[in-house]
Amino acid sequence: MHMTTTDQLADIRQRAESTLAGNLLPFWINHGWDAEHGGFLTRLDRCGRRLDDSEKVLMMQVRMLFSLSAAHRHGNRDWGHLESANETFRFLMGHMWDEAEGGFYFSVTRDGRPKVTRKNTDFHGYALTGLTEYYRASGRQDALDAAVRVFELLMTKAADRDLGFIEDFDGHDWGALNAEQMNLGNQTRIKTIDMHTNVLEGFLYLCKSTHDPRHLNALRDVLHLIRSKGIHKEHGCTITVFDYEWNPLTDLHGRMTTSYGLNVELAWLMIEAVDLLGESREDYRATILGLVDHALDYGFDRARGGLAAYGPLTGHVADAEGLDPNRLFKSWWAQAELLNALIDVYRWTQDGKYLEAFMRDFDWVWTYQIDHECGDWYQDVHWESGEPVTTDKGGEFKTAFHAGRALIRTSEALQFMMQAR
Repeated sequence: MHMTTTDQLADIRQRAESTLAGNLLPFWINHGWDAEHGGFLTRLDRCGRRLDDSEKVLMMQVRMLFSLSAAHRHGNRDWGHLESANETFRFLMGHMWDEAEGGFYFSVTRDGRPKVTRKNTDFHGYALTGLTEYYRASGRQDALDAAVRVFELLMTKAADRDLGFIEDFDGHDWGALNAEQMNLGNQTRIKTIDMHTNVLEGFLYLCKSTHDPRHLNALRDVLHLIRSKGIHKEHGCTITVFDYEWNPLTDLHGRMTTSYGLNVELAWLMIEAVDLLGESREDYRATILGLVDHALDYGFDRARGGLAAYGPLTGHVADAEGLDPNRLFKSWWAQAELLNALIDVYRWTQDGKYLEAFMRDFDWVWTYQIDHECGDWYQDVHWESGEPVTTDKGGEFKTAFHAGRALIRTSEALQFMMQAR
């Protein structure tokens, strides 16, 4: 029997809810939480066995803080997510905050001693996201106070004139955080669109909680900077890397590529930022829809669903010459952010092509990206077969964050849409 579109959307919402509560979060809480010392250990194999329990990375702690808090606010109140978030916050502030110099350490040992003292701007953007979501879930003023301290630190130590932010603010010339993924080698004194998008995200979540004029002005500044400098005027996609003056740079091979997942994530973050700032969506229509359309035109697998990792500024990724085969990997986070973007731009434009792509991408995620047997999502899967590139589930960046947020936002958007019909 043929399902109506309404029935299909109701089915997707039900699957999103069941995956969030019965698959994704249990995997990370049951296997990642360190009951002995607190915090999360996130280098896990497919079944949740720990591959390395020697280090706790800042990004992982703040992303899990967000995930637990967001699930609690979403209504998952029977699994102790807020209590787990309380303990994560305690570990974060008790062991990862540098009381002498300010800022969070990049990583600590399992028992909470400083290991890598790098102070990375990208990670602190995510700290803002995690701390403010935890504040909204718990109501704890000390969480919001901590977020405001992070904001002040970034504005004091990481801000670069009126030209955004530097990648690290501890005085050392570190290579870019995702240099290998972006083929940047050991280049220093560069700025990435990835980091600035994550700062935008952190400021956005902070402003949702404070509505402080200084925070709002900082959000507006980075939004306008990304719009004017970070997006290619002709092709409508993000430019990956720049020098300190925002002149575009190439990778080690002399090429310019773009991240499709980052483009669609930036699109929906821009929608929320524009709305929060009281600016006109119509003034940003070409920019926002251009980011999504570029990803669909050049990075999306229309036959099977799923979004490629990265590709050329123009032309379909499958036909690109001279790029590594891993450009076609379909990463968990890119699929999650594509779901976020597509459901938002469909609700805005009512253009059926976005809803069709949303349903196709969810089908791909459900069939290939989600591990229905062991829990969580596979990190990367192959373009055609959907077979996992690796079955390991965690590392320095992968937690419940992207997948969990997408499942929550998908469920809430679909509920609103169905109520409005």
